[in-house]
Amino acid sequence: MKKILLVSFMVLSLAACQNNNKKEVKKDVAPAQAPVNKPAFNHKSYKMKGMLIAKMTFRHFKSKIQEIGQKEGLPAVVNFCHDNAIKLTDSIGAAHHVVIKRTSFKLRNPDNKPDIDEEAVLNEYAKNLEAHKPMEPVVLKDSEGFVHFYAPIKVKQACLQCHGVPGKDIHEDVYKVIKQKYPDDKATGFKAGDLRGIWDIKFLDKNQEVK
Repeated sequence: MKKILLVSFMVLSLAACQNNNKKEVKKDVAPAQAPVNKPAFNHKSYKMKGMLIAKMTFRHFKSKIQEIGQKEGLPAVVNFCHDNAIKLTDSIGAAHHVVIKRTSFKLRNPDNKPDIDEEAVLNEYAKNLEAHKPMEPVVLKDSEGFVHFYAPIKVKQACLQCHGVPGKDIHEDVYKVIKQKYPDDKATGFKAGDLRGIWDIKFLDKNQEVK
């Protein structure tokens, strides 16, 4: 009887040890963790910020042009754009830590020549316009990791006074000043609704999201 009890005690003890070992193994195994992926940059944030900067810059130009045009006439507007357009975009860009550029295939100022990324965007917008598809703003990263906001610039009726057909939309006195200031000007012959060019707003901070 004592032998039977001893054997039973040993079996129970062994079983208890095995159960304890199983519990300890479970404690030692860490739960599987899902891989942590770095979130992609927020397209919506950059798009909203880009649109605000583009609209602000346009309003600033429009205000200046209207003021000078009413006081001194359109030839003075051409002089103003020649002397101040890039300076104004640079100053607004610096205030928002971006680089603001307006570019086109039909340039007035050769300093605004499009780079390869801008050419691709211009071509895409031109295809959409021809196919009667919407030309929506886009946000893309360049090869260096900088985020760019691109948006189309369409010709409005008022723009034809400096970008329409010479002798028809553009007065002779205005066109004379254009050719003096921009000898290689290609930015005429447009009609309302045409694609004039694009905004390219480059965000200079690659490490922080736009809020």
